[in-house]
Amino acid sequence: MAARSAESQLAPLQAGASYSRAQRFKLQLPLKYRPVGEAGWRTGTTENISRSGVLFRAEELVQPHVVIEINLVLPAEIAGLSAAEVVCRGEVVRAVQAEDSTLNPALAARILQYHFQGAPIPQA
Repeated sequence: MAARSAESQLAPLQAGASYSRAQRFKLQLPLKYRPVGEAGWRTGTTENISRSGVLFRAEELVQPHVVIEINLVLPAEIAGLSAAEVVCRGEVVRAVQAEDSTLNPALAARILQYHFQGAPIPQA
């Protein structure tokens, strides 16, 4: 059986659902995440991101309905004039163990709230 992409595995369960989705940006960005209340951060890499959610490859699987904190730096072309660190709180809505052992699990999280942290990040 051919491995499906994380995006196809994490697609909405109802085929043909008619709703407006936020614009998604296919970006591979490093991020840190942790379940709320845990001290240790885990690492991951985004696959795509929008104002309402993020799909990312995770260091460890987190079960659906768990609220997580996410920190990442958005590049200038997404954030505006300069790169910006974003701090998010989200809820895991899907978790998929990778079929290929060389890939990390995929998590989809609905963004509940976010804010830009501190001063803009200087551009390289």
